[in-house]
Amino acid sequence: MKIKSLFIAAIASIISVFISCSSVPVEIPEDMTAQELIQKGQSEFENGHYKASLRYYNAVTERFADTPAVYAEATYEIGHLFMKQKKYDEAEKVLQELVDLYAAAQPGTMPGAYQKLAQLELDKIKNKDKQ
Repeated sequence: MKIKSLFIAAIASIISVFISCSSVPVEIPEDMTAQELIQKGQSEFENGHYKASLRYYNAVTERFADTPAVYAEATYEIGHLFMKQKKYDEAEKVLQELVDLYAAAQPGTMPGAYQKLAQLELDKIKNKDKQ
């Protein structure tokens, strides 16, 4: 019985190492474009690799902070990622930052879709709190 328990624990440990290490990139190449990073983040998200997805989106916000349209897209994706994980407090902070960014931006300098999507997600959070 003790051998069986040790075997199960060893298998569980090996599986957790593969799961935690397999999808998180050690280093994100510096030469990746914003769209490549976003696409990679979306692919990782679709595969359920949320930590890796977040790393790619954060790379976009860090590397392309001076490009408002790209920054807005990556910031929305981060908020959306937190929503899917039910991390509503984190999602609300990110999405509110995005809405505030739009409020301060010159009209027409950023794609309107991410403002609308961010507001929809914020409304979901507010409605969830009312229930």
